Amino acid sequence: MRVADFASWEREFPLRYVLVRDVGDEQDWEAVELLARCADAEGLYLPREHLDRTVLVLEGCPADSPLAVMAAGPGGRRLGDLMLEVLGRNNDWPPHVFELLDVSAVAVRPTAGAPGLVDLVLGTGLRDDREYGRPRPPAQPHFEVRAADQRITAPLTHCASVGGLYGRYPRPRPVRLIGCEPSPALLDGLAPSGGRSDGWGQLVGLDRFGGVLRTENFPLLVTEARPSVLGGALLDLTFADGGPDRPAPDCRRVRDLWFEGPPSEPGGWTGFDTSGRDEWQTLCRRTLLSDSPRGGGEHHLDGRHVTDAPGLHLALGEALLGPGLLLGHDLYWLRERLDGGARRPLVWHDAETARRSLAWRVVGTDPVRSYFDAVLEILAERGVTVVLD
Repeated sequence: MRVADFASWEREFPLRYVLVRDVGDEQDWEAVELLARCADAEGLYLPREHLDRTVLVLEGCPADSPLAVMAAGPGGRRLGDLMLEVLGRNNDWPPHVFELLDVSAVAVRPTAGAPGLVDLVLGTGLRDDREYGRPRPPAQPHFEVRAADQRITAPLTHCASVGGLYGRYPRPRPVRLIGCEPSPALLDGLAPSGGRSDGWGQLVGLDRFGGVLRTENFPLLVTEARPSVLGGALLDLTFADGGPDRPAPDCRRVRDLWFEGPPSEPGGWTGFDTSGRDEWQTLCRRTLLSDSPRGGGEHHLDGRHVTDAPGLHLALGEALLGPGLLLGHDLYWLRERLDGGARRPLVWHDAETARRSLAWRVVGTDPVRSYFDAVLEILAERGVTVVLD
């Protein structure tokens, strides 16, 4: 069966989540087994300051590398957000990326027996791209630190080892599912005090009409089961951890707006920062420009809030297709979904806002150009006439 088969119940409060598990059906890759229907999830959304923090030692960094110079210089204690890439010695290992958040320089010290090299001792919040446990490094790892701002393409430093990165696990961050209607598959073997561990599942967020909003990978380790605060035969289940990639509180605000269904008016995303706009993009339906009505007149893009790349793609989708619809979330998919043909002119109001905000250069374009100019080129290439206002 599929998620849609479980996305309703007959209760006085709405169903917001279903907990399911893949069943590995070769005939239907979307087939799942129901574990529970739930009224809500508390502890799922965490702000950045709740991320696991640790101390890392970047051993043997060039003393003249930009990061080492910044860390050793006046005011270099606060280093902001960085990216740490782990690669094989011959670049034959797909890079494993760690996000280093709100980094502070604890110390810069000479590397023993290595003139011209220093060890950088960093305090940092740590987030990585693992799904099923932190992986082991390649046999001969090579580490590069980059700016979180992808407009800066050169590494800030490199080193041969990072002390404290592997062999450790983040502290658990429990999630409580409120008002659970458990299935026999979940109840089987579940002791009154909890303790059930059964691999991984998916926590699926729903809208009021049973449509899927988002799906989170979810470890199925129950630590407590008690009668629900919502009464009846429902349970409140506490899970030891909600998984490694936790959505931020802004994501909850976005999903709460979408709980009532896709937006009918444009601009609902404008009050969010970049992370909230990213979430808004994931909830939009991807489609083609050919789905847009062909009538006369003009398309109009409200550019007042186009201050980042997600905002640009959301504004384009609303202007060319309508609220809740998206052509693509990056340059590649924008080009793919702008499927050519004559279209009504697009009048881009307050275009200067986007020109200033998206002036950073795009790596891979030839010649190298700003994100704003790259978007204009794709629109022209795909037959969209743009009038900048």
